[in-house]
Formats: sequence, C-alpha cells, structure tokens
Amino acid sequence: MKVGIVGAGMVGSSAGYALALMGIASDIVLIDQNAALALAQAEDISHAVPFMSSTTVNAGGYKDLEGAGVV
Repeated sequence: MKVGIVGAGMVGSSAGYALALMGIASDIVLIDQNAALALAQAEDISHAVPFMSSTTVNAGGYKDLEGAGVV
C-alpha cells in the first residue's frame, strides 16, 4: 500500500520511519512546503532501513499522492 505523508517535520518523518521500519507500506511519499527537507528526510529514512524493509521512500509533491491508500 502506498502512504502519503504531508509534512516532513519531526512528526511526519518519524511516522514515515516507523512505517518503513515495520514494513507496513510498500511506498511512502513525503511532501512538505520545504522540498529540500522532504528530500533529506526521505533519503535518511531510506538509508536507515535498507536491510529491514523493502519499502521505498520518496519526496514529492501533491500530485505524487495519487494512488495512495492513506494520506
């Protein structure tokens, strides 16, 4: 299932990390007004869980939420 997270601050990125670590989502998209922050958080999460989960974590915009089961 694809999950979209609006807001890549401490709460949003922590939620994304937990989802990725537990393998709950197959794809996570982080979006934020600060695109650089969203990208940095997505990369950090991706680098933190490569051996624990096959979840892909990306930064994007609102159009990237298409197909998300949960936002």
